[in-house]
Amino acid sequence: MKTRHITLLASVAAAFASCAPIPDSAPTTPPTQGSEVPAPMTEIDSNVPVGRPTPDGKKDMVISPYRPYNVINVSGYQSGDIVGDPSTARIDPKTNKPIANTSKHFRIP
Repeated sequence: MKTRHITLLASVAAAFASCAPIPDSAPTTPPTQGSEVPAPMTEIDSNVPVGRPTPDGKKDMVISPYRPYNVINVSGYQSGDIVGDPSTARIDPKTNKPIANTSKHFRIP
C-alpha cells in the first residue's frame, strides 16, 4: 500500500515539474539611469462596484454603492483603490462592535 502512495506522489510531482514555465532565453538589459520601468499590467476586477463622488464635490468623500449609501471618508487612498464600507460590517454579538473584515468593498472613482 505504501509503495502505491509513493509511486503516485512521485508521478504527481513529475507532472507538476513538467508544467514549470520555461525562462526566456533572451538576455535582459537593466534599465539605464533616468529611464522608467512601466508598472505591470493588472486586470481591473469588474465585480467590485464603484462608489460615487459626493454631489457637493467634497474632497476625499465618496458615496458608498451599498445601502444606506453613506458618505465615506477615503482620505489617504487614491482613485482605483478598493476600500470597505464600515456601515455594512456585521456586528459581533458578544462585544457589539463591527467585525472589520466582513464589510463590503468598493472601488474609489
